[in-house]
Amino acid sequence: MTLITYVTRIHFADGVLEEALWSEIKVNEKKRPLLVVNSDQLEEQLAERFFASLPVRTSVELFSDVPSFPTEESVQRLAEVYKAENCDLLIALGDSNVIDLAKAARIAMVHDEPLSVFSHAEGGSRRIGTNLPDLFAVPSIAGFGAAVSAHTSVLMDAGERQLLMCRKLIPTVTICDPTLTLGATDESTASAGADAIARCVEAYLSRGYNPPADGIALDGLSRAVHHLHKVLKNDNIESRREMMAASLNGSLALQKGLGATNAINTALETVSKRALDSGALSRLVLPAVLRYNADAAKEKYQPLRQMFSIKPKQTLADGLQAFLDDLPLPQSLSEMGLGIEQIKAAAPLAAHDLASVTNPRVVQSNDLFSIMQSVH
Repeated sequence: MTLITYVTRIHFADGVLEEALWSEIKVNEKKRPLLVVNSDQLEEQLAERFFASLPVRTSVELFSDVPSFPTEESVQRLAEVYKAENCDLLIALGDSNVIDLAKAARIAMVHDEPLSVFSHAEGGSRRIGTNLPDLFAVPSIAGFGAAVSAHTSVLMDAGERQLLMCRKLIPTVTICDPTLTLGATDESTASAGADAIARCVEAYLSRGYNPPADGIALDGLSRAVHHLHKVLKNDNIESRREMMAASLNGSLALQKGLGATNAINTALETVSKRALDSGALSRLVLPAVLRYNADAAKEKYQPLRQMFSIKPKQTLADGLQAFLDDLPLPQSLSEMGLGIEQIKAAAPLAAHDLASVTNPRVVQSNDLFSIMQSVH
């Protein structure tokens, strides 16, 4: 088993779920974990593996009423269950929505104030206490956007979306087991791969300064480039391991910042008021963003061109688009059910998103609208 201490404690190995859960629960002397999981995620084999990993005299509560996007109401319900059942640990198993819900609920478990008080826009990170319950994250193939990040978003009862961001929200422990992704559909595999590529590319190109994050991003991108199409043709543990490593690297590199692709994805999800496939969005938007950023990030494009084996007369954006074109994902934003009016509404939101601040080239609302329009 390999233990990585960067941002948080991360267990990464084939079949590590049982060993990591048992050891972390035992060492931390937890007795009443609350498992947060989508009801359709805990299939028979996974349930058997999970419960077999628990130390003797560990009593588990289950919360499976997870919405497609964390809401203020669901955060409060999860917090109430945790307190009512005298739980002493949160375990979030599944996609980013599951993990993000658990992150936000940690605040509500120790604070009585409304969640809006803790929003990033209101300087709320300073108000979040140090006594948050421990959270163990076990990401599925679509869970790495939240597995090691310091932020979460919640749809408030009033209809607005609030960003909560603080290092205290990073899961205490993250368990990465590639065997959990075996058998994933081509669509979810392609989406996770496109998402990992987008995070790695944007973190590397970000205007932030973080040399270790640059190296992590490039390493993750290399793994994704070499194994994404392989795993779609042949579902094997080696390629699954490499793709999980790429997803993990993309999330770890977020410490440096992101760019316009992430800002657009967040804004489109906000205006559509529904969960959108971030990998499918990234597959469409990233090449257009690279075209926009070309002059501002020319020097940093060269390593990316080499990684994708792009011909001298071909642009990085065109080469990446060719690499992503045959993935089994939607071909346009309109195919994803997004209309022009939603794109217009998303543009100013994306312009004010934190990810736009670290984009290599300054972006305005009209620039972002043009980018989205080009893939509509």
